[in-house]
Amino acid sequence: MSEPKKKLWIGNLAYKVQKDDLEELFKQYGQITEIKVLDKGPHVYAFVEFEKVEKAIEAFNSLQGRELKGQAMKIEYASGRKRSTNDRDKERGRGGNDKYRKRDSNYKRRSRSRSVDRHKKKPKSHKRHSSSSESSRRDKQYNKQKQPARSPSDDLSN
Repeated sequence: MSEPKKKLWIGNLAYKVQKDDLEELFKQYGQITEIKVLDKGPHVYAFVEFEKVEKAIEAFNSLQGRELKGQAMKIEYASGRKRSTNDRDKERGRGGNDKYRKRDSNYKRRSRSRSVDRHKKKPKSHKRHSSSSESSRRDKQYNKQKQPARSPSDDLSN
């Protein structure tokens, strides 16, 4: 758990939770300076900031796990920085592998629909390999170049 702060992050909120619902619940613990409710697709979470750290600690201890509109709230002290999906994946034990999330800026993505290209006739390609007689001729030339020159003294030593 991070160190106590004036700002609390409230997660696992029901989709129907509004700013007024949170204000009504949290104001009993002290003066609130700001409430933000964020809806990111299926995830609804909020930030509640108190005037004093002590009041945030009191609310944290009292409301952790309490149900609001049918769902148990998860409360943490706000970290003061934006968290990426990758950070949350690491915390959840998913390893945070962002191989499929982030791409190099030079990476060229494939077009989404490839069905159009699949039915087009492809141009006939050129032969990739030469005939066997050409390759054997090239091998002989290579082997001649590879062998060291023979001197007449080599013949005498045999």
